[in-house]
Amino acid sequence: MKALLKRVMNNDLCSGCGMCSAAAEDDAIKIRINQDGYRRPFLNRAYQSREIADAATSEAFGKSCPALNLDIRPYKSQNYQPIWGEILETLKGYAADDEIRQAGSSGGVISALAQYCLDKKLVDGVIQIQASQDDPLENVAVISRSRQNVIASSGSRYAPASPAEALKWVAMSTEKYLFIGKPCDVGAVRQMQQHNPRLKENIPLIVSFMCAGTPSLHGTHQVLDQLEVERDEVTAFRYRGDGWPGLTKATLKNGESRTMTYNDSWGKVLNRHLQTRCKICPDGIGEFADIVCADGWEGDEKGYPSFAEREGNSLILLRTIKGRELFRNAEADGVVKAEAFDTDSIFSIQPFQYYRRTTILPRLLAMRLLMLKTPSYKGFELGKGMREIGLYQSFKAFTGLLVRRKKIKKRPLETA
Repeated sequence: MKALLKRVMNNDLCSGCGMCSAAAEDDAIKIRINQDGYRRPFLNRAYQSREIADAATSEAFGKSCPALNLDIRPYKSQNYQPIWGEILETLKGYAADDEIRQAGSSGGVISALAQYCLDKKLVDGVIQIQASQDDPLENVAVISRSRQNVIASSGSRYAPASPAEALKWVAMSTEKYLFIGKPCDVGAVRQMQQHNPRLKENIPLIVSFMCAGTPSLHGTHQVLDQLEVERDEVTAFRYRGDGWPGLTKATLKNGESRTMTYNDSWGKVLNRHLQTRCKICPDGIGEFADIVCADGWEGDEKGYPSFAEREGNSLILLRTIKGRELFRNAEADGVVKAEAFDTDSIFSIQPFQYYRRTTILPRLLAMRLLMLKTPSYKGFELGKGMREIGLYQSFKAFTGLLVRRKKIKKRPLETA
Protein backbone atom coordinates (compact mmCIF):
# COMPACT_ATOMS: atom_id res chain seq x y z
CA MET A 1 0.00 0.00 0.00
CA LYS A 2 2.88 2.33 0.68
CA ALA A 3 4.10 1.88 -2.89
CA LEU A 4 0.62 2.74 -4.20
CA LEU A 5 0.53 5.92 -2.12
CA LYS A 6 3.94 6.91 -3.44
CA ARG A 7 2.65 6.45 -7.00
CA VAL A 8 -0.32 8.69 -6.19
CA MET A 9 1.85 11.44 -4.74
CA ASN A 10 4.58 11.23 -7.38
CA ASN A 11 1.99 11.82 -10.12
CA ASP A 12 -0.01 14.50 -8.24
CA LEU A 13 -3.18 12.39 -8.34
CA CYS A 14 -4.39 12.63 -4.74
CA SER A 15 -7.91 13.97 -4.19
CA GLY A 16 -7.50 14.17 -0.42
CA CYS A 17 -10.52 11.95 0.33
CA GLY A 18 -8.81 10.41 3.39
CA MET A 19 -9.69 6.79 2.67
CA CYS A 20 -6.04 5.71 2.88
CA SER A 21 -5.81 6.75 6.53
CA ALA A 22 -8.79 4.53 7.33
CA ALA A 23 -7.37 1.57 5.40
CA ALA A 24 -3.87 1.73 6.89
CA GLU A 25 -2.90 0.19 10.21
CA ASP A 26 -3.60 2.20 13.36
CA ASP A 27 -2.18 5.70 12.88
CA ALA A 28 0.22 4.82 10.06
CA ILE A 29 -1.27 7.55 7.85
CA LYS A 30 -2.45 10.96 8.97
CA ILE A 31 -4.27 13.38 6.66
CA ARG A 32 -2.98 16.92 7.03
CA ILE A 33 -2.70 20.16 5.08
CA ASN A 34 0.55 20.20 3.10
CA GLN A 35 2.61 23.15 1.91
CA ASP A 36 0.43 23.50 -1.21
CA GLY A 37 -2.69 23.92 0.91
CA TYR A 38 -4.28 20.51 0.18
CA ARG A 39 -5.15 17.65 2.53
CA ARG A 40 -2.67 14.86 1.87
CA PRO A 41 -1.48 11.62 3.49
CA PHE A 42 1.54 11.83 5.76
CA LEU A 43 3.39 8.69 6.82
CA ASN A 44 4.01 8.11 10.51
CA ARG A 45 7.78 7.92 10.99
CA ALA A 46 7.39 4.65 12.88
CA TYR A 47 6.28 3.03 9.59
CA GLN A 48 9.14 4.20 7.39
CA SER A 49 10.76 0.77 7.32
CA ARG A 50 7.65 -1.43 7.35
CA GLU A 51 4.41 -1.86 5.47
CA ILE A 52 1.29 0.00 6.58
CA ALA A 53 -1.35 -2.62 5.64
CA ASP A 54 -1.63 -6.33 4.94
CA ALA A 55 -1.67 -7.70 1.40
CA ALA A 56 -5.47 -8.03 1.19
CA THR A 57 -6.04 -4.47 2.39
CA SER A 58 -3.39 -3.13 0.02
CA GLU A 59 -5.10 -4.85 -2.90
CA ALA A 60 -8.49 -3.48 -1.85
CA PHE A 61 -7.00 -0.01 -1.52
CA GLY A 62 -5.55 -0.19 -5.03
CA LYS A 63 -8.99 -0.99 -6.42
CA SER A 64 -10.78 1.65 -4.34
CA CYS A 65 -8.58 4.74 -4.18
CA PRO A 66 -10.05 7.31 -6.62
CA ALA A 67 -6.53 8.48 -7.46
CA LEU A 68 -5.79 5.00 -8.83
CA ASN A 69 -9.08 3.58 -10.01
CA LEU A 70 -12.72 4.44 -10.66
CA ASP A 71 -14.93 1.73 -12.12
CA ILE A 72 -18.57 2.65 -12.67
CA ARG A 73 -19.44 -0.54 -14.59
CA PRO A 74 -21.08 -2.42 -11.66
CA TYR A 75 -23.55 0.46 -11.22
CA LYS A 76 -24.67 0.91 -14.83
CA SER A 77 -27.94 -0.16 -16.45
CA GLN A 78 -29.97 0.78 -19.51
CA ASN A 79 -30.62 4.11 -17.77
CA TYR A 80 -26.98 5.16 -18.12
CA GLN A 81 -26.23 8.37 -20.02
CA PRO A 82 -22.66 9.09 -21.20
CA ILE A 83 -22.69 12.66 -19.88
CA TRP A 84 -24.88 12.53 -16.75
CA GLY A 85 -24.51 8.92 -15.65
CA GLU A 86 -27.11 6.56 -14.21
CA ILE A 87 -30.44 8.37 -13.77
CA LEU A 88 -33.78 6.93 -12.70
CA GLU A 89 -35.39 10.36 -12.28
CA THR A 90 -34.36 13.99 -12.68
CA LEU A 91 -36.05 16.50 -10.39
CA LYS A 92 -35.81 20.06 -9.19
CA GLY A 93 -36.84 20.91 -5.65
CA TYR A 94 -36.06 22.17 -2.19
CA ALA A 95 -36.35 21.48 1.54
CA ALA A 96 -39.80 22.19 2.95
CA ASP A 97 -38.20 23.40 6.18
CA ASP A 98 -37.42 27.10 5.65
CA GLU A 99 -34.47 27.11 8.05
CA ILE A 100 -32.79 24.17 6.31
CA ARG A 101 -33.52 25.65 2.87
CA GLN A 102 -31.97 28.97 3.91
CA ALA A 103 -28.89 27.38 5.48
CA GLY A 104 -28.14 25.09 2.54
CA SER A 105 -26.07 26.00 -0.49
CA SER A 106 -28.98 25.59 -2.88
CA GLY A 107 -32.35 24.15 -1.91
CA GLY A 108 -31.19 22.39 1.25
CA VAL A 109 -32.30 18.98 -0.04
CA ILE A 110 -29.23 17.09 1.19
CA SER A 111 -29.56 18.50 4.71
CA ALA A 112 -33.29 17.78 4.69
CA LEU A 113 -32.68 14.15 3.70
CA ALA A 114 -29.99 13.82 6.38
CA GLN A 115 -32.40 15.07 9.02
CA TYR A 116 -35.13 12.77 7.69
CA CYS A 117 -32.85 9.73 7.94
CA LEU A 118 -32.10 10.59 11.57
CA ASP A 119 -35.73 11.29 12.45
CA LYS A 120 -36.93 8.03 10.89
CA LYS A 121 -34.02 6.13 12.49
CA LEU A 122 -32.88 4.88 9.09
CA VAL A 123 -29.36 5.63 10.33
CA ASP A 124 -27.73 6.36 13.68
CA GLY A 125 -25.53 9.14 12.38
CA VAL A 126 -24.62 11.20 9.32
CA ILE A 127 -20.99 11.32 8.20
CA GLN A 128 -20.35 14.77 6.75
CA ILE A 129 -18.03 17.77 6.79
CA GLN A 130 -18.11 20.70 9.16
CA ALA A 131 -15.93 23.73 9.82
CA SER A 132 -13.15 22.93 12.27
CA GLN A 133 -13.54 24.38 15.75
CA ASP A 134 -9.78 24.86 15.88
CA ASP A 135 -9.53 26.72 12.56
CA PRO A 136 -12.76 28.03 10.95
CA LEU A 137 -11.10 28.00 7.52
CA GLU A 138 -10.51 24.25 7.59
CA ASN A 139 -12.83 21.25 7.46
CA VAL A 140 -13.19 18.18 9.65
CA ALA A 141 -15.18 14.97 9.26
CA VAL A 142 -17.95 14.66 11.84
CA ILE A 143 -20.85 12.37 12.68
CA SER A 144 -24.04 14.39 13.03
CA ARG A 145 -26.77 12.99 15.26
CA SER A 146 -29.01 16.03 15.70
CA ARG A 147 -30.75 18.76 13.74
CA GLN A 148 -28.33 21.29 15.20
CA ASN A 149 -25.32 19.38 13.86
CA VAL A 150 -26.90 18.81 10.46
CA ILE A 151 -27.59 22.52 10.04
CA ALA A 152 -24.09 23.38 11.30
CA SER A 153 -22.72 21.19 8.50
CA SER A 154 -24.90 22.69 5.76
CA GLY A 155 -23.55 24.97 3.06
CA SER A 156 -20.67 24.24 0.71
CA ARG A 157 -17.16 24.29 2.14
CA TYR A 158 -14.78 25.22 -0.69
CA ALA A 159 -11.65 23.95 1.03
CA PRO A 160 -9.95 20.55 1.30
CA ALA A 161 -12.06 17.93 3.10
CA SER A 162 -11.51 14.25 3.93
CA PRO A 163 -14.80 12.63 4.99
CA ALA A 164 -13.55 9.14 4.08
CA GLU A 165 -11.31 9.32 7.15
CA ALA A 166 -14.48 8.33 8.98
CA LEU A 167 -14.35 4.83 7.47
CA LYS A 168 -12.04 3.84 10.31
CA TRP A 169 -14.81 4.67 12.79
CA VAL A 170 -17.40 2.87 10.68
CA ALA A 171 -15.34 -0.32 10.47
CA MET A 172 -15.27 -0.53 14.27
CA SER A 173 -18.94 0.33 14.78
CA THR A 174 -22.23 -1.54 14.83
CA GLU A 175 -24.17 1.62 13.91
CA LYS A 176 -25.53 2.59 10.50
CA TYR A 177 -24.62 5.82 8.75
CA LEU A 178 -25.61 8.06 5.89
CA PHE A 179 -22.42 9.16 4.11
CA ILE A 180 -22.34 12.61 2.47
CA GLY A 181 -19.30 13.58 0.46
CA LYS A 182 -17.80 14.85 -2.77
CA PRO A 183 -18.00 12.49 -5.76
CA CYS A 184 -14.41 11.29 -5.25
CA ASP A 185 -15.12 10.58 -1.57
CA VAL A 186 -18.27 8.69 -2.51
CA GLY A 187 -16.41 6.71 -5.18
CA ALA A 188 -13.81 5.68 -2.61
CA VAL A 189 -16.47 4.53 -0.15
CA ARG A 190 -18.56 2.68 -2.72
CA GLN A 191 -15.55 0.84 -4.15
CA MET A 192 -14.14 -0.05 -0.71
CA GLN A 193 -17.55 -1.45 0.23
CA GLN A 194 -17.01 -4.14 -2.40
CA HIS A 195 -14.06 -5.42 -0.38
CA ASN A 196 -15.34 -4.81 3.14
CA PRO A 197 -18.76 -6.25 4.10
CA ARG A 198 -18.82 -4.26 7.34
CA LEU A 199 -18.60 -0.98 5.44
CA LYS A 200 -21.36 -2.08 3.09
CA GLU A 201 -23.63 -3.00 5.98
CA ASN A 202 -22.88 0.05 8.09
CA ILE A 203 -23.25 2.63 5.28
CA PRO A 204 -26.58 1.78 3.63
CA LEU A 205 -27.11 5.22 2.09
CA ILE A 206 -24.76 7.54 0.18
CA VAL A 207 -25.56 11.06 -0.99
CA SER A 208 -23.32 13.37 -2.99
CA PHE A 209 -23.37 16.71 -4.77
CA MET A 210 -21.97 17.91 -8.06
CA CYS A 211 -18.46 19.21 -7.53
CA ALA A 212 -16.41 21.63 -9.58
CA GLY A 213 -13.21 20.77 -7.74
CA THR A 214 -11.36 21.23 -4.45
CA PRO A 215 -9.48 24.52 -4.06
CA SER A 216 -6.29 24.80 -2.05
CA LEU A 217 -6.55 26.50 1.33
CA HIS A 218 -4.32 29.13 -0.27
CA GLY A 219 -7.38 30.17 -2.27
CA THR A 220 -9.24 30.90 0.97
CA HIS A 221 -6.28 32.93 2.18
CA GLN A 222 -6.43 34.96 -1.02
CA VAL A 223 -10.15 35.63 -0.42
CA LEU A 224 -9.28 36.92 3.05
CA ASP A 225 -6.56 39.12 1.58
CA GLN A 226 -9.10 40.68 -0.76
CA LEU A 227 -11.44 41.21 2.20
CA GLU A 228 -8.49 42.82 4.04
CA VAL A 229 -8.84 40.36 6.90
CA GLU A 230 -6.04 38.78 8.95
CA ARG A 231 -6.42 35.03 9.39
CA ASP A 232 -6.03 35.10 13.15
CA GLU A 233 -8.94 37.58 13.40
CA VAL A 234 -11.46 35.15 11.88
CA THR A 235 -13.80 33.37 14.30
CA ALA A 236 -16.18 31.93 11.68
CA PHE A 237 -16.03 31.53 7.92
CA ARG A 238 -18.86 30.60 5.59
CA TYR A 239 -18.03 29.94 1.95
CA ARG A 240 -21.67 30.24 0.91
CA GLY A 241 -25.19 29.33 1.97
CA ASP A 242 -27.50 31.32 4.26
CA GLY A 243 -29.32 32.23 1.07
CA TRP A 244 -28.83 31.16 -2.53
CA PRO A 245 -26.15 31.24 -3.62
CA GLY A 246 -25.31 33.13 -0.42
CA LEU A 247 -22.31 35.26 0.43
CA THR A 248 -18.80 34.31 1.40
CA LYS A 249 -18.65 35.67 4.94
CA ALA A 250 -15.81 36.13 7.43
CA THR A 251 -16.86 36.90 11.00
CA LEU A 252 -14.17 38.63 13.05
CA LYS A 253 -13.30 38.65 16.74
CA ASN A 254 -14.67 42.17 17.11
CA GLY A 255 -18.06 41.03 15.82
CA GLU A 256 -17.63 42.67 12.43
CA SER A 257 -18.38 40.74 9.22
CA ARG A 258 -16.78 41.02 5.78
CA THR A 259 -18.52 39.55 2.75
CA MET A 260 -17.90 38.75 -0.90
CA THR A 261 -20.31 37.49 -3.55
CA TYR A 262 -20.28 33.88 -4.69
CA ASN A 263 -19.32 34.99 -8.18
CA ASP A 264 -16.31 36.92 -6.85
CA SER A 265 -15.11 34.31 -4.35
CA TRP A 266 -15.62 31.10 -6.31
CA GLY A 267 -15.69 32.53 -9.82
CA LYS A 268 -12.64 34.79 -9.55
CA VAL A 269 -10.47 33.33 -6.78
CA LEU A 270 -11.14 29.83 -5.47
CA ASN A 271 -11.60 28.04 -8.79
CA ARG A 272 -8.09 29.11 -9.81
CA HIS A 273 -6.59 26.98 -7.03
CA LEU A 274 -7.95 23.55 -7.96
CA GLN A 275 -5.83 20.45 -7.42
CA THR A 276 -4.62 18.45 -10.42
CA ARG A 277 -6.86 15.44 -9.76
CA CYS A 278 -9.96 17.64 -10.13
CA LYS A 279 -8.88 18.68 -13.62
CA ILE A 280 -8.95 15.08 -14.83
CA CYS A 281 -11.99 13.94 -12.85
CA PRO A 282 -14.63 12.09 -14.89
CA ASP A 283 -17.11 12.14 -12.03
CA GLY A 284 -17.91 15.65 -10.88
CA ILE A 285 -21.54 14.52 -11.04
CA GLY A 286 -21.54 11.94 -8.21
CA GLU A 287 -22.19 8.78 -10.20
CA PHE A 288 -21.56 6.40 -7.29
CA ALA A 289 -24.18 7.98 -5.01
CA ASP A 290 -27.78 6.94 -4.40
CA ILE A 291 -28.83 10.57 -4.75
CA VAL A 292 -26.85 13.54 -6.04
CA CYS A 293 -27.84 17.20 -5.79
CA ALA A 294 -26.57 20.37 -7.42
CA ASP A 295 -27.46 24.02 -7.77
CA GLY A 296 -30.64 24.31 -9.81
CA TRP A 297 -29.59 27.64 -11.25
CA GLU A 298 -32.08 29.78 -13.12
CA GLY A 299 -30.94 30.92 -16.55
CA ASP A 300 -30.38 34.56 -17.47
CA GLU A 301 -31.57 36.18 -20.70
CA LYS A 302 -28.67 34.54 -22.59
CA GLY A 303 -29.38 31.10 -21.17
CA TYR A 304 -26.42 31.06 -18.76
CA PRO A 305 -26.79 30.34 -15.01
CA SER A 306 -27.72 33.45 -13.04
CA PHE A 307 -26.20 33.95 -9.59
CA ALA A 308 -28.72 36.54 -8.39
CA GLU A 309 -29.91 35.93 -4.82
CA ARG A 310 -33.22 34.07 -4.55
CA GLU A 311 -34.86 31.18 -2.72
CA GLY A 312 -32.77 28.07 -3.21
CA ASN A 313 -33.54 25.24 -5.60
CA SER A 314 -31.68 21.97 -6.00
CA LEU A 315 -31.22 19.86 -9.08
CA ILE A 316 -31.82 16.29 -7.88
CA LEU A 317 -30.72 13.10 -9.65
CA LEU A 318 -32.09 9.85 -8.25
CA ARG A 319 -29.53 7.26 -9.32
CA THR A 320 -30.53 4.05 -7.52
CA ILE A 321 -33.73 2.31 -6.46
CA LYS A 322 -32.70 2.82 -2.85
CA GLY A 323 -32.15 6.53 -3.44
CA ARG A 324 -35.49 6.93 -5.18
CA GLU A 325 -37.28 5.16 -2.33
CA LEU A 326 -35.64 7.43 0.25
CA PHE A 327 -36.51 10.59 -1.67
CA ARG A 328 -40.11 9.62 -2.43
CA ASN A 329 -40.74 8.69 1.20
CA ALA A 330 -39.29 12.02 2.34
CA GLU A 331 -41.47 13.78 -0.22
CA ALA A 332 -44.58 11.91 0.93
CA ASP A 333 -43.83 12.97 4.51
CA GLY A 334 -43.56 16.62 3.46
CA VAL A 335 -39.82 16.95 4.07
CA VAL A 336 -38.89 17.88 0.49
CA LYS A 337 -40.82 19.31 -2.42
CA ALA A 338 -39.94 18.54 -6.03
CA GLU A 339 -41.15 18.45 -9.60
CA ALA A 340 -39.92 16.66 -12.69
CA PHE A 341 -37.08 18.26 -14.63
CA ASP A 342 -36.00 17.56 -18.19
CA THR A 343 -32.68 15.67 -18.13
CA ASP A 344 -31.70 17.24 -21.45
CA SER A 345 -31.89 20.65 -19.77
CA ILE A 346 -29.22 19.89 -17.16
CA PHE A 347 -26.67 21.41 -19.52
CA SER A 348 -28.30 24.85 -19.23
CA ILE A 349 -27.79 24.98 -15.45
CA GLN A 350 -24.61 22.92 -15.14
CA PRO A 351 -22.56 23.79 -18.26
CA PHE A 352 -19.23 23.39 -16.42
CA GLN A 353 -19.98 19.75 -15.61
CA TYR A 354 -20.85 19.12 -19.25
CA TYR A 355 -17.66 20.72 -20.50
CA ARG A 356 -15.42 18.92 -18.03
CA ARG A 357 -16.99 15.53 -18.66
CA THR A 358 -16.59 15.84 -22.42
CA THR A 359 -12.95 17.00 -22.23
CA ILE A 360 -11.54 14.51 -19.72
CA LEU A 361 -10.14 12.12 -22.32
CA PRO A 362 -7.92 14.72 -24.08
CA ARG A 363 -6.68 15.91 -20.67
CA LEU A 364 -5.74 12.37 -19.75
CA LEU A 365 -3.86 12.04 -23.03
CA ALA A 366 -1.99 15.27 -22.24
CA MET A 367 -0.91 13.92 -18.84
CA ARG A 368 0.39 10.75 -20.46
CA LEU A 369 2.34 12.87 -22.93
CA LEU A 370 3.94 14.50 -19.88
CA MET A 371 4.99 10.99 -18.75
CA LEU A 372 2.60 11.11 -15.79
CA LYS A 373 0.52 8.14 -14.76
CA THR A 374 -3.23 8.64 -14.68
CA PRO A 375 -6.06 6.91 -12.81
CA SER A 376 -7.76 3.95 -14.46
CA TYR A 377 -11.30 4.98 -15.40
CA LYS A 378 -13.64 2.20 -16.49
CA GLY A 379 -17.16 2.44 -17.85
CA PHE A 380 -17.53 6.22 -18.10
CA GLU A 381 -17.79 6.24 -21.91
CA LEU A 382 -15.40 9.19 -22.15
CA GLY A 383 -14.88 8.64 -25.87
CA LYS A 384 -18.54 9.42 -26.53
CA GLY A 385 -18.19 12.64 -24.58
CA MET A 386 -15.13 13.69 -26.57
CA ARG A 387 -16.92 13.02 -29.86
CA GLU A 388 -19.82 15.17 -28.68
CA ILE A 389 -17.64 18.17 -27.78
CA GLY A 390 -15.78 18.09 -31.10
CA LEU A 391 -12.18 18.33 -32.27
CA TYR A 392 -11.59 22.02 -31.51
CA GLN A 393 -12.69 21.87 -27.86
CA SER A 394 -10.84 18.57 -27.38
CA PHE A 395 -7.63 20.08 -28.72
CA LYS A 396 -8.13 23.16 -26.55
CA ALA A 397 -8.47 20.99 -23.41
CA PHE A 398 -5.43 18.93 -24.43
CA THR A 399 -3.17 21.95 -24.96
CA GLY A 400 -4.59 23.73 -21.91
CA LEU A 401 -3.33 21.03 -19.58
CA LEU A 402 0.06 21.01 -21.29
CA VAL A 403 0.36 24.78 -20.79
CA ARG A 404 -0.51 24.39 -17.10
CA ARG A 405 1.98 21.56 -16.55
CA LYS A 406 4.00 23.67 -14.09
CA LYS A 407 1.02 23.55 -11.73
CA ILE A 408 1.29 19.77 -11.54
CA LYS A 409 3.24 19.43 -8.30
CA LYS A 410 4.70 16.01 -7.76
CA ARG A 411 5.36 15.40 -4.07
CA PRO A 412 6.90 12.44 -2.26
CA LEU A 413 4.93 10.63 0.45
CA GLU A 414 5.95 12.89 3.33
CA THR A 415 6.48 11.81 6.92
CA ALA A 416 5.14 13.47 10.04
